[in-house]
Amino acid sequence: MKKSKVLLYLMIIISITLCIPSIQYLLMNRTVDRFDAYYTYRLSKSNNQMIGLLSGCIVIGLILLFSLCYLFVIKKEKQIFQNKKQVFIWIACISFIFMLILPFLSSDIYYYIGDSWLSSQYHENPYYTSVADLQKKGIYDKILDNTGYWKNTTSVYGPLWNGIARGLVSLSFGKVTIALFVFKLASYAVHLAIVVLVYKMTKSTKCMLLYGLNPLVLIEFLSNVHNDIYLVFFTGLSFYFLLKQKNIYLTMISLAFSISIKYSTVLLVPVVLLYYFRKEKILKKIGYCFISGLAIMGVVVLLYLPYYRDVSIFTNMLVQGQKYSQSILTFLLVKADRKIFDLVNFFVMPVFVIVYVDMLINICFDKKLTWHKCMKIYNKEMLIFIFIVLSSFQKWYLLWILPSFIWQNKTMRKFTLLLTLTAILPSISYFRVEGDPYEIGMTYSIKMLLLAGILLMITYAKKICHKIKLERKI
Repeated sequence: MKKSKVLLYLMIIISITLCIPSIQYLLMNRTVDRFDAYYTYRLSKSNNQMIGLLSGCIVIGLILLFSLCYLFVIKKEKQIFQNKKQVFIWIACISFIFMLILPFLSSDIYYYIGDSWLSSQYHENPYYTSVADLQKKGIYDKILDNTGYWKNTTSVYGPLWNGIARGLVSLSFGKVTIALFVFKLASYAVHLAIVVLVYKMTKSTKCMLLYGLNPLVLIEFLSNVHNDIYLVFFTGLSFYFLLKQKNIYLTMISLAFSISIKYSTVLLVPVVLLYYFRKEKILKKIGYCFISGLAIMGVVVLLYLPYYRDVSIFTNMLVQGQKYSQSILTFLLVKADRKIFDLVNFFVMPVFVIVYVDMLINICFDKKLTWHKCMKIYNKEMLIFIFIVLSSFQKWYLLWILPSFIWQNKTMRKFTLLLTLTAILPSISYFRVEGDPYEIGMTYSIKMLLLAGILLMITYAKKICHKIKLERKI
C-alpha cells in the first residue's frame, strides 16, 4: 500500500464504521418503518444496542476525522492520484458507502416519500392535499404513516421535484424501505453526474474532490437524501451549457428546471443572462434579458400546469419563509427585544433587494465583465440570502452555492469550504437528549460563521508567520 493512499483507505474505514449501525438496524428490523431519524445515534442511556455501538460523540469524532482526511487528500491530490479515472472511482466507492447510511440527522426524506406516494398511489394533488388530509378520510398505509411531523403540510417544493419523486416512489411497491433506497440510488447517480460535470467545466481533479468527497455533501445529499442535490445538478448543468456548449436555450431550460426544484435559483437567472448578453448595448441587453427571463418563468409555469387549480399553488413554496429555525433572525427573536426583532425583520428583505439590484446594475454596466467576477459577486449575495434573509436556516442550504464555488477567489473558496466543514461541528446538539431543540439550534448559523471565520484567520496567520520566518532567514 502506498503511503499516499493511506488517507483514502482511512476514509473508507471511517465510512464503513459510520455505516455499521444502519446495517445492524436493517438486519434487526428488516424495515425503516417508524425509524426515528434522531434516535439511533443519540447520546442516551437507553439499552438499545445501536446506541451502545455508536454514540453521538463517536459519530461526530469520526466525521471530523473524515473531514481532516478530506482536507489532506485535497492538499496531496497530485501525489495520491494518477488520473481522473482514479479520482472518480474513489469518489464513487466512498459515496456509495455513505448512501447506505440511514438518514440520521433529518427525516425530510420520509416527507418526500409520503408526499409523492399521495400523488402516485392515490392520485391526489400534493399542492392542495396533505398526508393528514388523506388520513382523515380513513386512508392508512405504512408509507403515509411514516411521513412524520410534515404530514399536515402540502408540497413546499417545485413541480419538477414532485414529478421526479412521483416517478421514484412508484418503484417502491408500497414499501418504505424500498422507497428510501430508490431515492438514495437516484441521489447517488445524480451525485456522480455532478462530479463529471465539475470535471468537464474545470478539467481539475481537485475540484472533483472538493465536491465529491465533501463531508456535508456526503451526509446531506447521500445519507439524509435532501432534494437540494437536484437543484445543484441543474444549476451546474446550466453552467455547463452556458460556458462549454455556448447554448443559451439549454442553459435557460436547465435554470428553469432548477427553479422548479426550489425557488432559490431564481436569484441566479439575471446574473447568467446579463453575462451571456454582456457584449450587447445596454437597452438591447436589458430587453434580451427581460424576454429570456420571461421564457424561463414560462417553462416553470408550464411545469406547474398539471397541478394548477388556483394561484395559491405558486405560494406553497413560501411556507418555510414563515418559520424561524437556526437563523440569525431566530437568535434575535429569542434573545433580543421583540421590537428590535420586528424592526430588523421589517428591513431585511427590502435591504437585500436593494443590495441585489445594485449588484445587477454593476454587472449590467461592467464593460470588462468576466464569469469569475459574476460568480464572485453572486456567491456573496447568496451567502447573505442564506444566512440573513432566510428565517429558516438549514446547513444543507450552503450546498446551493457549490456550483459557483469553482470560480471563487482563494479567500472565498476557503471560507465557503470551511463553512461546509464547520456545519458539521454544531451538529453535536442533535445528539443531546436534554434541552429544548429550539433553544439549542437557534445559534447554529452564528456558530458556523464564527468557526469558519476563526479557522480562516488561523490559516492566514500561519501564512504570515511563515513569511516572517523566511524574511528573517534572508
